[in-house]
Amino acid sequence: MPLQLILDDEGGIPIPLDESVREAWQLQFDRAIHAGGTEILRERLANCFANSLTECLDPDLKPPTEAQILYATAITRELGLSLSAEALRYRGAMSEFIDRYVDAFKNRRHRRGKDSEST
Repeated sequence: MPLQLILDDEGGIPIPLDESVREAWQLQFDRAIHAGGTEILRERLANCFANSLTECLDPDLKPPTEAQILYATAITRELGLSLSAEALRYRGAMSEFIDRYVDAFKNRRHRRGKDSEST
């Protein structure tokens, strides 16, 4: 059973599977059919594929990491900025935002720390 990914009108991409994975996939599919249908298996496959597809993106096009979002949120609060939708969508744009404001953020926090020490 050859496996192929179809991308709209761009044609197909053959998915290379070794024989043991191909056999296991056929067993899994047969198991789903005997259990009453393949809908749950198809949904699980769709979710797995969606997650895997993200890993195939160029690094700058992947979603930002949780750490990036938390750091950028701290920057926006400290400096009174807003975060663009693009930065929330793409890791590259988020990195650019953080790189642009990290020095001002650190300086503000450093000054605030000194002010609280002197009081």
